Amino acid sequence: MNYEIEFIRSWLTDESCNIAADILTVVGMGGIGKTTLAKYVFQLHSNKFNKSSFIEGIDAKCKENSNGMLDLQKQLLGDISKIHNVSVYASKINNALVRKKILLVLDDVGCLDQLDALLGNEAFHQGSKILITTKDASLTDRCALFDLPVQPNHKKLSLNGLYRYESLKLLCIHAFKSNKPKEGYIEVSEKLVKYCQGHPLALEVLGRSLQKRDVGYWEECIKVLNKEPDSRINKALKMSFDALLSKNDKELFKHIACFFVGIDRDVTETILNSFDLNARYGITNLIERCLLSIGWNNKVEMHSLIQEMGRHLVRQESPDKPWERSRSWCHEESFKVLEQNQVEVMCACW
Repeated sequence: MNYEIEFIRSWLTDESCNIAADILTVVGMGGIGKTTLAKYVFQLHSNKFNKSSFIEGIDAKCKENSNGMLDLQKQLLGDISKIHNVSVYASKINNALVRKKILLVLDDVGCLDQLDALLGNEAFHQGSKILITTKDASLTDRCALFDLPVQPNHKKLSLNGLYRYESLKLLCIHAFKSNKPKEGYIEVSEKLVKYCQGHPLALEVLGRSLQKRDVGYWEECIKVLNKEPDSRINKALKMSFDALLSKNDKELFKHIACFFVGIDRDVTETILNSFDLNARYGITNLIERCLLSIGWNNKVEMHSLIQEMGRHLVRQESPDKPWERSRSWCHEESFKVLEQNQVEVMCACW
C-alpha cells in the first residue's frame, strides 16, 4: 500500500488551502485495511497539529451501546461532563474545534447521523484535516458541512487490496514469521494468495491459522475454502451487506453474486428490472457500499470473497436441500432442484 500511504502523507502535509478544512474519505470493503492505514499515518503526523483525535470503530460502538455516540463525543471533546444529550454535545464540539487546527480521524463511519453528530454543522479551523474511513462512498458528500457557504475540500481514496507480491509477503509474515514462503510451500502459498485476491484480513486470518501446518493441511484448507468461506473473514465482509437499508438492494446483491458477475451492466439491469428490482438504483447503492464495481468494459465486477459471501448467504437458506433455496447456480445442484419439480428458481445461461 505504498501508493496509498504516500497519497495520505501528501494530503496531510498540503497547506495550499487556507480557507477551509480538508477532508479525505478512505473507502473500501470490510477488512481491506482502512483502519490500519489510518492508524499508521495518524501516528506519524498527529504531533504536527494543535490537537488530534482518533475515534475508532464508530459504527460498531454506536450499535453495541445506546450511549455509544455520547461516549464517542466525550472522547472527541476530551471533556468530562455531565451532559447526556447528543445534540448539546455536538454544539460543544463545534465550539471547541472551530478554534484549533486539528487532525481528526473518524474510523468506520456507518451512517450520516454518526458523521453529523461528530462533525457538526460549522466550519472547522483552517488547516484542519479530517480523515474518514467508511464502507459507504456516498456518505461524506451528504454531511452537514457541505451545506455551508464555504465547503471543505474533499478527496476520496479507494482501497482495492494488495498487489500479489504484497499479498504473498503479508501471508508469509503471519504463517512463517518471514517475508517469503518456507521451502516446499511456494505453490500452496501462491494458491492461497490467489484465493484472497489482495484482501489483507483474509491473508492475516488464514496465515495465522496455518502456522506450523504441513503442506497437505494447506492443500486441504484451500479445498474447504472453495466450498465454504472462513467465518471470521465472512463476518467482516458481511457488514457491508447488513448495512444495506432496503430489501430490494439485498436481493439484488444476491442475484448478482449468483448470476451476473462478468455480465454487461446494461444486460444485467434489463434482466433484473423484469423482476421489478429497480436495478439501476440498486446497483448504484451496491457500488457505493463497495460490494461491486463496473469495469472499463461496462461489465459487473465483484471481489471473489464478496461474491462467495453472497452465495454463502443463499446456501444458508437451506444448507442440505438446494431445492429449497431461492437461487441455484451450480450445475450439479441444479439437477437436484429440477428433479424436485416444485420450486421457482431464477436461472441464467450465458
